[in-house]
Amino acid sequence: MDRQLLLLILAMLAFGLAFNLYLSLSVLRRTRMERDPAAEPVPMPGDAAPRLPARHMDTRTRASLLPEGRACALLFLSTRCDKCRERLPQVAALLPAAAAAGLALRIPSVEPAFRLRRFLRGTPLAGAVWQLRTADYKRLNPRLASPAYLFVNHEGGIEAAGLIGDENWLGLVEQLSQAEVATMETAAA
Repeated sequence: MDRQLLLLILAMLAFGLAFNLYLSLSVLRRTRMERDPAAEPVPMPGDAAPRLPARHMDTRTRASLLPEGRACALLFLSTRCDKCRERLPQVAALLPAAAAAGLALRIPSVEPAFRLRRFLRGTPLAGAVWQLRTADYKRLNPRLASPAYLFVNHEGGIEAAGLIGDENWLGLVEQLSQAEVATMETAAA
């Protein structure tokens, strides 16, 4: 066998082994991160929401995840969650009413942008996605729950937290639909 060919084969094997090791370690790190109990306390109503730096997925601008002086609903969705996928139309339908009511709707995430765009395809929600560092995301959602929410008032205090579809969530949906009806009646008059 030619020496050059043998060296090429050995180099390809070494590359394959290194790549396999890299992938195995990244899977191990990711599963350990999801398996380990949360080091951060779970945000509770009455707590102050942490001011965290984030990057808007579409515009790439950096800003605080929570808008200054505005109430905000943080929605935790995962691209690998079937329940999250089922909730997308309901969440997308809330965007216009939330904007009219002055409520900022944000989707914090640590997932890659290409995966989020594919997940949100066909909805206007891509404009609501803000990417955070993993440590910052865990400060807001230490249990990595999804589909979940965190309601933050205009002063930065947490009003409610839970899973999308619970009593507090349904209360928000009802309030926004009533506000939308009132806005439509005012516009028609």
